[in-house]
Amino acid sequence: MGRFMGYNKRLNWTEDMDTILIVTKARENRLVRYTRKLAEWLILTPRFDKKHPFKVYVDAHLENGKHFRYKHMVEKNPIFKEKLRFWTPKLCYENPGMFHLIITLGGDGTVLFTSWMFQNIVPPILPLHLGSLGFLTPFTFHACRQALKDMFEGEGYRSTVRMRLRCTVYRYRPELSTHKTRQSSCGDLYRKSGEGGTEAWERLETAWMRKHLKQEAQRIPQEEGIELMRQIPCYTTSPEESYEVLNELVVDRGPSSYMSMLELFGDEQHLTTVQADGLCIATPTGSTAYTLSAGGSLTHPDIRAILVTPICAHTLNFRPMLLPDAMTMRVVIPFSSRHSAYCSFDGRNRVELKQGDHIKVSASPYPVPTICYEDASKDWIASLQECLHWNVRQRQKSFVMVESEEKDKIATETPADENRTFAVIDEGKTPLSPRKMTPALSEASSTTMSDEEDETVATSSFSVPPSAEEYDLQPWTEDELRR
Repeated sequence: MGRFMGYNKRLNWTEDMDTILIVTKARENRLVRYTRKLAEWLILTPRFDKKHPFKVYVDAHLENGKHFRYKHMVEKNPIFKEKLRFWTPKLCYENPGMFHLIITLGGDGTVLFTSWMFQNIVPPILPLHLGSLGFLTPFTFHACRQALKDMFEGEGYRSTVRMRLRCTVYRYRPELSTHKTRQSSCGDLYRKSGEGGTEAWERLETAWMRKHLKQEAQRIPQEEGIELMRQIPCYTTSPEESYEVLNELVVDRGPSSYMSMLELFGDEQHLTTVQADGLCIATPTGSTAYTLSAGGSLTHPDIRAILVTPICAHTLNFRPMLLPDAMTMRVVIPFSSRHSAYCSFDGRNRVELKQGDHIKVSASPYPVPTICYEDASKDWIASLQECLHWNVRQRQKSFVMVESEEKDKIATETPADENRTFAVIDEGKTPLSPRKMTPALSEASSTTMSDEEDETVATSSFSVPPSAEEYDLQPWTEDELRR
């Protein structure tokens, strides 16, 4: 993925870059107030010899929100009617190039949601740490004003260019053998499609699947092989849906009690037959997510690789792999599988894969640039230390001890200390870095964008959460996110 230009280089902000998108975590009224403060500061702060330098887009759900108070903002200053606008997933998908910067208020899930909305070009993302975990969010809310000022007027910014995977689902379509087909000069097979009132040629995967199904027929028992050979002459697959994923593609057994049986190919070569609960194919960014729980390796985001990790493999001869990003992967549901499989893309759009279907996985040409707090390596190491408590334990004691120190230790020990056999984590000596403290830990230092204190509602940790109707910002439904 070295073809991605400018990664880890310092980029400059120009005066003509004047459109900013704010993505806020849903069902958090506290973050709605932060969104209002941030939008006000961006619009009303003079910059580049302009009194109101930016157009700011916020979630369309906030237009009538009682906590966002859009009407009150317009009454107070009519400039908000012109400069403050509202986005929808459709607007983001159809016009990704109109935005010059995205600011996310939430956690890692908010960054993943932003990646999901922008399925091709992704503007630079400044992620603010206002969620639970923070692998992708190095900036705190109270520090973002200075960070934005440095970006606009200082020496620019550095970004981590995070690779994504393009995952295309191909469906088994035996009826396509009756349709008109043609072959291109490079050997690809196409069929004529007239869906939607327009005729187009749709690429098929007939030749490739025939070849590998014949190879499979030679490996399985004779009776099953004969039945499979009968199906091969009319075997075709066609692409149904394609997604760009930032974390991982997961193929699993779904609700079935049987383990999955999958055929895994890399660059048209058979790698292995996967007999497991499932398979996780991840990016380096996703190496701290599902694949880590499944036993995969932590991988620096600047390494351009595809991580392949089995989920509870039936045998121990299939171990996690790191493959080059130039390799094309295919996960096939063979006809000999006892049941269908299910797949999800960054935890979304879960679909069923039946026998004969397969998924083609390759590196996406559209990466996700996230702005660095310092640089890619320092941010990544800091996230491991603070989110995973990386190497947080008591240091092993030396054999050489001063006699007086040992006597002092014996004198100060209590019976409770003798029972702390497994207390190996020293929580008191490794405090979180101030830049990663969440509002839950430092509410007073991270709630405002101005010198005036923001209005807050004191809530107890044991208080009853508000009902769904009381939230200004509701999550977008799958139908609204569908392209």
